[in-house]
Amino acid sequence: MKTLTLKLSDAEAAKLDLISSRKRIPKSRYVRKLINTALKNERDEPSLYDLMKDAVGCFDSGVTDLATNPKHLKGLGKWRS
Repeated sequence: MKTLTLKLSDAEAAKLDLISSRKRIPKSRYVRKLINTALKNERDEPSLYDLMKDAVGCFDSGVTDLATNPKHLKGLGKWRS
């Protein structure tokens, strides 16, 4: 069995202490139960990038000055609403 160390806020630690004492189980067992539940709900599917990585960057937009022309850089870094 591996050991995992993590940092909790004072509020999180207090809540963990309270719950584990109410349930009368060690904190480590309760945390393992939560982690196992979260891992069961996690999908083990490839990301969109993994599915499309062969196609990334293979298309030419036809715009040769995309990174240098001020017309294309207008509003760069601003949040669009």
